[in-house]
Amino acid sequence: MGIKNMTISIHTLTAADLDQADAIQQAAYGGGSRKDRLQLYLSLQPDGWLIATLDGEPAGIAGGTNYGTVGHIGLVAVDPAKQRHGVALALMEQLLGWFSAQRCPVIQLDASEAGAPLYRRLGFVEDEKTLGFTQDDCALRPAQSDLVGRLSVADIPALAMFDTPIFGGKRAAVFAAALAEAPERAFVARDAEGQISGYLFAQPQLLGPWAARTPADAEALLAAALPLSFSGAIRALTPGSNANAAKLLMRYGFSPQRLLRRMRRGGAAAAGRRALLYGQTSLAIG
Repeated sequence: MGIKNMTISIHTLTAADLDQADAIQQAAYGGGSRKDRLQLYLSLQPDGWLIATLDGEPAGIAGGTNYGTVGHIGLVAVDPAKQRHGVALALMEQLLGWFSAQRCPVIQLDASEAGAPLYRRLGFVEDEKTLGFTQDDCALRPAQSDLVGRLSVADIPALAMFDTPIFGGKRAAVFAAALAEAPERAFVARDAEGQISGYLFAQPQLLGPWAARTPADAEALLAAALPLSFSGAIRALTPGSNANAAKLLMRYGFSPQRLLRRMRRGGAAAAGRRALLYGQTSLAIG
């Protein structure tokens, strides 16, 4: 019996596709709806998100976010019933072509063990691990600091200047969106001269984006965030190269639950100063 050739078609994701995209990611990853997150990612990069069909049926999604000097690929998801037909490869090839057309020199992603072989085929190399932490004991709380306050819209230009050499790209749009969504959950740390020394956005289930100049700044920011209400257990995604992040989180009841491979295509080394990053925004946008 011959193998049927199936047709893959890919188009740019739009708001009209969000229900189908959400159904794909739920089938691929489990859990509840992430439609609101997909909508946010699409608003940040309207031309960077793709949906694939297999013989006319929704089959896969993937997205790319261009930060200028570095880009991030995430949420590569294929409906399990439609896997092994080249859908993920087709999505990745189209995203890499999109980044190339925009002359984005470095592309990064966080890969599972299952996904890593595909990314290696496409020229990605592993830089380090990304560690996923979950808080399972909240008995100990860090002391509050007078050097941490609420972030305001007026802080975003200075925040972006602080963050760009740490992250490796420009994230002002990410900060503005996160602040608009939950202004009471955005914190900034300042040194004795009033200059920004760190920041933390506490999402409903995830601490990040989060960066700090020193472990003391990171701890002061964590102190401001932990008393907030969260939807379930609090999580954080931290670079393996930031040993201080792991120590800090474990001191306050977090334990490592997940290990991913941070991979890169282009450039001679990992972008930014990841030892100063304490929490990613998400696996989808870095």
